[in-house]
Amino acid sequence: MSEVAKAALETIDDHHAVLPKGIMLAGSGAHLRAKDTPKEPREYVFRLAARRRIQGNVIPGFNKDHQQFLFFRMGDVHRARRWLVAIRPSISSMEEVLTFVRAHRALRLSRGEAEPGLKATWVNIAFSSGAISALLGPEQSSVFGDQSFRQGLAARSTYLGDPTDKSHPGHRANWVVGSPGNEADILLIVAGDDAGDLEDMVSSLRADAVDHDLQLLFEQRGDTLPGGLRGHEHFGFKDGISQPGVRGKVSTEPGDFITPRYLVPRFPGDQMPHLFARPGQPLVWPGQFLLGEPRQDPESFLARRPPATDFPKWARLGSYVVCRRLRQDVPAFWKFCAEGAAAAGVPVVEFASRLVGRWPSGAPLMRASTADDPVLAGDPFAANHFLFDDRTRPSPLRPIPGYPGDTHPHANADMLGVVCPHFSHIRKMNPRDSVTDLGKPADTLLRVILRRGIPYGPPVAGVKNPSRKLINRERGLMFLCYGATIEDQFEFVTRRWANSSAQPNSGGHDPVIGQRDDGGVRSRWLDFPTGSGARRFDLLHEWVVPTGGGYFFAPPIDAIDGVLASA
Repeated sequence: MSEVAKAALETIDDHHAVLPKGIMLAGSGAHLRAKDTPKEPREYVFRLAARRRIQGNVIPGFNKDHQQFLFFRMGDVHRARRWLVAIRPSISSMEEVLTFVRAHRALRLSRGEAEPGLKATWVNIAFSSGAISALLGPEQSSVFGDQSFRQGLAARSTYLGDPTDKSHPGHRANWVVGSPGNEADILLIVAGDDAGDLEDMVSSLRADAVDHDLQLLFEQRGDTLPGGLRGHEHFGFKDGISQPGVRGKVSTEPGDFITPRYLVPRFPGDQMPHLFARPGQPLVWPGQFLLGEPRQDPESFLARRPPATDFPKWARLGSYVVCRRLRQDVPAFWKFCAEGAAAAGVPVVEFASRLVGRWPSGAPLMRASTADDPVLAGDPFAANHFLFDDRTRPSPLRPIPGYPGDTHPHANADMLGVVCPHFSHIRKMNPRDSVTDLGKPADTLLRVILRRGIPYGPPVAGVKNPSRKLINRERGLMFLCYGATIEDQFEFVTRRWANSSAQPNSGGHDPVIGQRDDGGVRSRWLDFPTGSGARRFDLLHEWVVPTGGGYFFAPPIDAIDGVLASA
């Protein structure tokens, strides 16, 4: 697709339709009875005041090629408060980031260029529960209803399946940051289009923080991988394809949505334009990511629940942050895939792709079951448009200049996990239309998170004859996500699905990030489907190892100096 077409598709207004009664949710297999069928949802309007309060990496997300993560511990609290007053004007808001994103799209459309030269450097901030206690008193921290946040990542580590054996490199005692006694109070996230601009900003922020008695515990640089690996993670697979769409509007003007909408009704009263922003991108109520906003109803894809109230009043429009520094052992991953492929009688790349659920290009197995398809992967209306248990149906779109339509083979039902195995990473993390251990598919929308990660370290995948020095360099993912609850979103999908051989459907553990610790024994397995039946593989090596991080809270911007610095 041309850059003009890609930019054009991001500027199209939504088409409103009225829902009838008793319509089947096409493509999901779920039926809505007449009395349960909600009307077209009246979506929340993020007024200018709200957009200026919300931090920009929450919504719409920074999405920059270069990022730096700085982990600080506060010294003198009074000096730390003065630093917060000073840094507050540097914090980038939803309004600032969204304005840039829209201007960038407009330039791409007018010039027909992938990179029109518009640049920015942004900063966001988040606080641990301990930092909030130090700044405001323990009673304020205790008001946050999320127990995981109050306890912190180190205390929850073994609950997540992290190693219990202190000799294991992934044990919390061995983390580079976030280990007991080395936990950060404040996380600064700096992101930029230009590496030099980023470094200048980081240098200034670092020096100012130290001047205010903040100790820099650790910092990590992250960068988009170069060349053909752009947009990929270190194992060599395209990352960040599947993200939920946030419901809500920027204004009351027709079509002025935060997440651009592209679907049109297939027939009068069709629900699909109100369920998905684009094919495969479900719309989720903002309260799943921002405290105090309408939340998703577990019984209905369209309906909303009242906002949560288990947090201090000043924290409304804030979001919980999970930061995990994950080291990736690329040679070990591909060694296992080579041995497994030989045993299963399939090509190595196919074997690896079935562990992930997508081919290296990002093309989903559900729509490209026998070979990678870079053209499919590059189609933003097709690469994420598939279900698991039901046949995927075409989704009509508004006319888009330069886009010929989704002409790729559509996905067939794969309830038994033959095409995309039940253990595949993408199926574990997002079971989509599958009925899970929780019941209805609509409940799955309560588990989604906004992922904002970036790779760190030099790539080795695809390098011919890499030197031993390059192989031994550390590399991995700075995993970052936002949500309205750590317990019921990040921790839920990690502990209950990725770490389970039976949930959300049986077939083995998530081979990418799944963990299992039974008294120090970390055995995992998966049943790989072959033409002659499933073949059991034991996962004896861990290719992803936790090496640091923390649980934080990204407050509304006005609370940084108006509350946290004013006590």
